[in-house]
Amino acid sequence: KAGTAGASRKTGAKEEPGPGGGGGGSGSCRVELLVFGYACKLFRDDERALALEQGQHLIPWMGDPKILIDRYDGRGHLHDLSDYDAEYSTWNRDYQLSEEEARIDALCDEERGGIQATERSLGRGWKL
Repeated sequence: KAGTAGASRKTGAKEEPGPGGGGGGSGSCRVELLVFGYACKLFRDDERALALEQGQHLIPWMGDPKILIDRYDGRGHLHDLSDYDAEYSTWNRDYQLSEEEARIDALCDEERGGIQATERSLGRGWKL
């Protein structure tokens, strides 16, 4: 129906095997599909579509013309990230691992090394 919100429900269109895995019989169950949506109008504006496709709506991020973002992009609100640079951060800088944490860390490093060796032997390793 044009101009109204509504739901369309169709049942019994397809039978799939139930938990038993076999076809037909008592293991079957009905598949139900619910589709819901709202009516809307679409306006064709070829000139606007072309401008969007060419990126004319994008703006430079932090004055850098090589990095273009949409004006609604959240990165537009990030002006000064120096508080989050690891070089200047004091949070957790002097933390020392306990013996148990160091043992677990070493086991994780060993596991990562084994996985990387396996991936390389299969030709799927990361190329740096």
